[in-house]
Amino acid sequence: MANSNENISSSDKQQDEISSLRDYFKDKIRILSSIGQFSYILKVRADQYDVSLTLQLDESYPSKPPEIIITAPRLTPDQVSLVQQLLLSYSKTLLNQPMVLSIYSRLLQWFAENNIQAFETSANNSSNAPSSRSLPDAVSNAPSVSTQNSTDAAKKSSMKTAEDVISRIEWDDRLDKRYFRVGYVDRFLGLQEKAFNDFDFKVDLSTVSDRHSNILAIPKHRIQYFKYNNEIIWDKETRTDLMFGSTGNQQTIYDVIQRHDNLMENNHVTTISDDEIDHDGEQPITLPRYLTLTDGTYKPNYFLSVPITDSTLLAHYISYRDHLLSTYPSYFSARTNSSDSVHLHVTLLTLYIESTTYVDQCATVLKQLQEELRYHCSYPEPICLEFNGVGAFHDRLLYIKCKHNQRVENLRTLIVERFSEQQQKQKLTNLFFAGNYYGFVPHITLLKCKRKLSSVCPNEFDEKSFGKQTIDCLQLCSIGKIDDDDEQTAKCLFKLELS
Repeated sequence: MANSNENISSSDKQQDEISSLRDYFKDKIRILSSIGQFSYILKVRADQYDVSLTLQLDESYPSKPPEIIITAPRLTPDQVSLVQQLLLSYSKTLLNQPMVLSIYSRLLQWFAENNIQAFETSANNSSNAPSSRSLPDAVSNAPSVSTQNSTDAAKKSSMKTAEDVISRIEWDDRLDKRYFRVGYVDRFLGLQEKAFNDFDFKVDLSTVSDRHSNILAIPKHRIQYFKYNNEIIWDKETRTDLMFGSTGNQQTIYDVIQRHDNLMENNHVTTISDDEIDHDGEQPITLPRYLTLTDGTYKPNYFLSVPITDSTLLAHYISYRDHLLSTYPSYFSARTNSSDSVHLHVTLLTLYIESTTYVDQCATVLKQLQEELRYHCSYPEPICLEFNGVGAFHDRLLYIKCKHNQRVENLRTLIVERFSEQQQKQKLTNLFFAGNYYGFVPHITLLKCKRKLSSVCPNEFDEKSFGKQTIDCLQLCSIGKIDDDDEQTAKCLFKLELS
């Protein structure tokens, strides 16, 4: 006779475990059901370590381990990655059985093993703390956690709300909105994260009825956290508040900004590309970098770009470039003179990828994102880049300006978000966002001048209309070596169609 447990569906097993977890964790667990591809998303708090454990269960659980996300302001990014990998490996030894409590207990055990001091919590809260008697068979060697603590922490200080954080970012001129991100729960997709500037927090939600509207507006109660430069500064579940310091932390947002500025200064890349060298001895202006703590070690060797294919734009580009070469024949370097349309592009991101194996991995992730990126680039209408005018980097590198387009910046941010998520899941490894500046300046490179452009051709900076380019595909290209003709080659390795 077959074991009766074999007749219990995966869904029934999940429901039974969820019911037991509710009884066990009480108000220490938050449960969301039927969120996107997941049957359940569980968020368990361990206040004694100021850590939140998020487990995402799809319909295959428990024959497949859950996706695990750790939010722990006290830990370094390396420690968070280490713990997540440890818990993932541990969960694979628990397949086909309830494992959430075991994973949670293993997390607490890791904190104890690494001598990370627990916070004192209120004895009055002991009735709400998980009791090992609720699920006796879940874990046998889990560390015991004391709930007998001082009454000084019995009353938690009032925490500033998400609306307070939004208001502060909006009115404080010293805060650059571009560096802030918002984590929120989408009714259909689950936990999402987007740039602060993507949201319209002033819109009346009752007026937004079209789900495909380009207005991004959410109820404040769905906001889970805020980030500054990829660091969580406010988290509802863990009661983290580095914006105001309202939960007892002595730090405020200005301390966070100063810390990041110092980190960027200490880790800023020391190598300067040939395009940035001023041969008259004047040093180029250094700009803050974006996600580039590895810049000093890893120089970009790949880039993701929008190829230029519009015939009118190509014709105007070639005509203007030939005009410059004929008018100022001795001033421009041949390095950027290729008229081959394959070389014309707008760079979205530069990357360091360790080997061709990981290039294939990157291409696979892009394929998985194809539908999402296609939707982003197509609705409510196709993204169209407009090129007007000429500018120069460091008064040396001439380029065609791209009119500001927030949707392009959002596309770039979306790709970074999705790549980061895949890195966190260990599905995208040995890839670094090396060489990207905070101030994204989309452009088409024209020519490199041997002298300062303002002294050679000051009249060439007038507004000129070059044309438009619709984003209908993306290219992953390698950054080649400089050949015998002093020209740096680029080879397209993968094309993602978005039309």
